[in-house]
Amino acid sequence: MVTPEGMESRLDLYLSLVSRWAPRLDLVAPRDLSRFRARHIHDCLRLLPLSDAVVPGAAVDVGSGAGLPGIVLAVARPGRPWRLLEPRSKRAGFLEEVVRELGLDNVEVHPVTAEDAARDPVLRRAHVLAVARAVAPPDRSFELLAPLTAPGGTAAVFAGKTAEIPPGAKEWGRGIFIRVAPEVTS
Repeated sequence: MVTPEGMESRLDLYLSLVSRWAPRLDLVAPRDLSRFRARHIHDCLRLLPLSDAVVPGAAVDVGSGAGLPGIVLAVARPGRPWRLLEPRSKRAGFLEEVVRELGLDNVEVHPVTAEDAARDPVLRRAHVLAVARAVAPPDRSFELLAPLTAPGGTAAVFAGKTAEIPPGAKEWGRGIFIRVAPEVTS
């Protein structure tokens, strides 16, 4: 586990990279840069207890964009492998730069859509934790995560204040819905 000081220095470097590249790549709204740590980083860190509770194995961040929540969680828990799916090539390039600058050897960037990843035998049903933040409404986000979630794995979706909990899901924490993938029976 990374020390709190090591985590904070890496998150500071991440924040500086986002600040530098956000205007060119439309990573976050301009008004969000001044409150990026509170609005985005701290929000993503709310998922740490869930990440810590699932079994060891790979996790995936669908529609990673600026790296939220995947980069933040990979910094906080470098022992868990992360795959960041980002179909927009410029943003995927940004994520590759973040991975390099932060020395995140536990992170892979895949410049693919969730639908294409679901057809890849290496990525399909390969993740004990699958997450989506600001990708689509919760029901659609769960549809995107389902083929990437391992049997018995957990899909987690960040949702807005007025979002309804989709069927088969439950509220894990304020604004975070989860759904556990069915176990495979023989």
